[in-house]
Amino acid sequence: MAVVLANIGTSDIQKDKARIQETERSNAINLMHEDLQEQTNVFQPKFPILYSIDQLLKSKEEDLECLILFYTRQEGLDFRSSDTHKDFENISLSITQQKLFQGHTPLLLGYPIHKAPFSYDHMFFYYRQVLKQILHQLTERDINLNQKFYVSVTGGTPACNFGLFHAVNALTELRNDKQFIYSPRPARDEDPQPPAVEIEVDAYLSVDELLHNFRELFEGHHYGQIKKLLENFKLLQEKDAAEVYFLDALLLRKNLQYDQAVQMLNRIKNIEFREEVFFKKCFSDTQKLMNGIKINERQVPEKLRKPEIKRLLEEQYWKLENYYALEQYNDWVTIFMSFYENMLRLKAIDGMGTAPNEHHSGQLREAIRSWATIRGVDSLQTDDFICGKRYPTRRTYEKIVSALEPDSLLGENSPLARKLDHIYEERNKLIHRFGGLTEEMIKDIFKPTNWQTELKGLLHKEFHCQLNNNPLIEIHDGFLQWLRYRLHQRVISHGIE
Repeated sequence: MAVVLANIGTSDIQKDKARIQETERSNAINLMHEDLQEQTNVFQPKFPILYSIDQLLKSKEEDLECLILFYTRQEGLDFRSSDTHKDFENISLSITQQKLFQGHTPLLLGYPIHKAPFSYDHMFFYYRQVLKQILHQLTERDINLNQKFYVSVTGGTPACNFGLFHAVNALTELRNDKQFIYSPRPARDEDPQPPAVEIEVDAYLSVDELLHNFRELFEGHHYGQIKKLLENFKLLQEKDAAEVYFLDALLLRKNLQYDQAVQMLNRIKNIEFREEVFFKKCFSDTQKLMNGIKINERQVPEKLRKPEIKRLLEEQYWKLENYYALEQYNDWVTIFMSFYENMLRLKAIDGMGTAPNEHHSGQLREAIRSWATIRGVDSLQTDDFICGKRYPTRRTYEKIVSALEPDSLLGENSPLARKLDHIYEERNKLIHRFGGLTEEMIKDIFKPTNWQTELKGLLHKEFHCQLNNNPLIEIHDGFLQWLRYRLHQRVISHGIE
């Protein structure tokens, strides 16, 4: 026994073995309905799609127990030639009169679509809702839910088939007992209708749904969760280590471990993978970030002129964009303050020129004291760091930058510095009350502009950084395309268990 679900389309009923023209549909379908009601045999309508499904079931020695049809009857509108509720009534009469399915009379259930059969959003929710009702109704009628469910993808609008695909896949009750089928057209009009064929829509849809979830995870840089999903769906094998290493490298990069990320990328031996544009971009970009960290840790003349340092600053900007987009505002402001202090430090040390190892507090203290004495920067003589505090503060670097470039956007009392002070103070007040910042607070502090515009302007003026697009977007998109092709191939070959 079997259950069949199908959308009725305008080709489900034909006249003289040909599709009814759009201009004739309304009149022809109504005349057929009158003919069937009076049980005469003038029009002799043909049902090629239902006939093809019947042929398939007979080839599998299965009887149709229940036929579930979806048809359109749009509310608030007169009968339109594209609506199919009269088609459903004609099918129902033909089954009752045993003119379909060679004398077999299956249970027929019809479900109307009252609005927007062209809307993907509406159909997505419609079918999910109505299929729950269908399962309940089948149970009430003692229809076995463990038998085979065949889902026809031939009739109806693309949006209707999209909604039906997703709804059927979402039903845990049909996880193992569903089969999608398609009814091909005859090669020529005079040829007989071929039987329906089984197709692998299920596999493709599952992969596409998975990739849709991956894209959302990539937007949040949740690389570990992507790897876990791939592992849970058993879509990774030993030979697929390239994907695992690549995701691990992206996670290391996210956590500023650029050296380890490059090492992980070097573990990928798949030649085809390494030739991909997204891999080459990721490798060269991460290597540049790694070199930027190394330059940052050494005393290098004209450090700010190095492209690797600029790349580090750009990466930190995109990190801020990501946290803001994810609405993690408390973490966002902490990263912003850290980024701001690093920009100050770079600007100050680079401006001083010949400072010794800046990571050795004693040497750095003496270098700043000497520089301040020569330049006559009295405010630094009483600075906490000069007076013995272990590490230089943000104020230490602000004083140096202000002395070097009075109009610097990083100096003391600059507009951005004041805004950051304000927002950081608000953040500290809130977290001590188990509270958090909101987007409205941030926008209010940075108005009339926004923090993105202000920070981009600072990076351009102070460091000559040109921010165009986040390179990770291109890397993510390229990797997703790689995954899409490979996963489709694996699913078709092995199936998702």
